[in-house]
Amino acid sequence: MTVGVFRNWLVALVACAAVVTLAPQPTQAHWLTKVLKEAGELGQDAAGTAARFGTGKIDDVASLAKVLPKPHIGKHAFAVHATPEGHWKFVSHDGQAFTAATPDEMARAVKVLAPEADSGASISLYLTEESVFSRAEHIGDLPKGAKLNMLAGRKSYSLEVRAGAGGASQLHARVRSNVLLSVTNRADFAEAVWQLDRAMSKADIRVLSLKADGPISLSPAPKRAKGSDVPLSDVIDPAKLSEAMSSIRGQTALLTGRIEGDLVHVLPTNGPAQTLSLSDIRKAATAADVNLVVLHSAKPLQPGAQNWLWQTVQVGGLDTALKKTTFGDFVDALAGGRGQLVVRVETGVQGGRVRLEALPDAKGFDVVDSVGTWVGDAVSEVAGHVVTEGVSAFANSKARQKELNDRFVPGIPSDYQFYVIAAVVMGLIGFRVAAAWWRRIWPEEQRGEYRSSFGYGAAWAVRWLVFLLIFLPIVGPFALLAHVALKLWDILLFPWRLMRQVFGPKSA
Repeated sequence: MTVGVFRNWLVALVACAAVVTLAPQPTQAHWLTKVLKEAGELGQDAAGTAARFGTGKIDDVASLAKVLPKPHIGKHAFAVHATPEGHWKFVSHDGQAFTAATPDEMARAVKVLAPEADSGASISLYLTEESVFSRAEHIGDLPKGAKLNMLAGRKSYSLEVRAGAGGASQLHARVRSNVLLSVTNRADFAEAVWQLDRAMSKADIRVLSLKADGPISLSPAPKRAKGSDVPLSDVIDPAKLSEAMSSIRGQTALLTGRIEGDLVHVLPTNGPAQTLSLSDIRKAATAADVNLVVLHSAKPLQPGAQNWLWQTVQVGGLDTALKKTTFGDFVDALAGGRGQLVVRVETGVQGGRVRLEALPDAKGFDVVDSVGTWVGDAVSEVAGHVVTEGVSAFANSKARQKELNDRFVPGIPSDYQFYVIAAVVMGLIGFRVAAAWWRRIWPEEQRGEYRSSFGYGAAWAVRWLVFLLIFLPIVGPFALLAHVALKLWDILLFPWRLMRQVFGPKSA
């Protein structure tokens, strides 16, 4: 076997081994993303104290207890964690622990850890996130009357245990003053919290107002009144709403109507009431990466229209809500003064989307509330306001939004862009090899073939642009492997060359 043939075989062998070694494994995919998890923001009220606890998934509950608020007269706080054996471990601020397995033992936990606490003392329990999701069905066994809190990320949320369907306990976390979040599983909870903490930029919010025979498209940027940062209503023909989504790509569209299943009933500013398909609107919003927010209202009037008193119709509380910086605060502002909203989330929707609904809290509804709501709706209609009774959002998931944010060039998946950048870098490292391959495909220009220097320079520039933008992303990894193989070959042959120089025949 000649040295040249052996060298070619070695290059091929090293290239194959490197490809197998460098091939991404499923278990290793996105490991950096998992390490660099986004930290939650500091909470408020109880969250202010819990922000010092660190992350919510804490197995060492003793570490958590060290930062519990110090006991005060009539107020005591304990860290609580569900052990792998199925018991509950209570730890006081000074590190004393008590493990309980039965309701009777849990009732004694407070007396053992805080014997000075009287019967009227305020007891707060801070549960780890792991405990809440692994032992949710047993949280009702914790000491009665204690204030329950859950740690999630760097925030703490107060918990409410309610009777659900079939008498089963249902947990709700208070994520805003007027907003409760249904606690189901960890993935859905984390996604819902991220959606509620998602920033809302006024520059990207479009308040839609449907008008028969209105404009058939939307302007790329929202319109604002002079001297105000609150966006004005964007008038659009209902028949062209789905098509118009493509012109507001990446923004947030607010639609007002009466919801019945998959239908949204709207009353345009002129003409009779119309019924639109939510599925069609959501499909168009998905294609344009538009976050669609639907404001539920019993009266499907449109913002900017005129009521029977020729007053301009406005969505009650919307101006205040639009000044909020997060979606959760936006929902909280719309719910203000009308009772609580309960949020439920549906993940795994096709197209990397999430469906989130904030509907009135059925637990607090009674006849008095019903009459008050009816009177308030009537007064609001006379005053020219649309009353929001619930909020539905159909938005990009956290993973999808992150992928969009990672893009350097819109419209091209970030994974492909990162690959191209990495391939070009690898190709530049193995530039001599890649350039040699490129010269065989596209030979260098000869100056004599061109009449002017400009033509010669243009041809030269085009050849190297194609090399950099098309050829190098394709062959970059292989050029790097070949470059490494050649370097290894030179290292292996170094002793041979050294011996030939020392012991080889001497020239005369």
